[in-house]
Amino acid sequence: MATQQSAELEKHDAHAHHATDPHAEPSEAWGWHGEFPRATRAAGWICAAIMFIMLIGNHRGWNEDVWLIVLGSGMVGVLLLDKVRRRTSWRR
Repeated sequence: MATQQSAELEKHDAHAHHATDPHAEPSEAWGWHGEFPRATRAAGWICAAIMFIMLIGNHRGWNEDVWLIVLGSGMVGVLLLDKVRRRTSWRR
């Protein structure tokens, strides 16, 4: 029974540590993995601004205003946290 379990673990470990095929993912050869950090941050700031711009409108209740302010402030908070982490990442 123990040998059967160890054989299953070896099979599992062999599948878990497979290398990527450069023919299947040619971008790995030159280090691109599909991230656009500057464009993502710019889109975040634009979306946060749009949230606050949507406060100007013809809605009557405060429910919409609260949601827009909370979501917009959350976006700004995450973007500022990202900026601080990028600035201080070399110190760690």
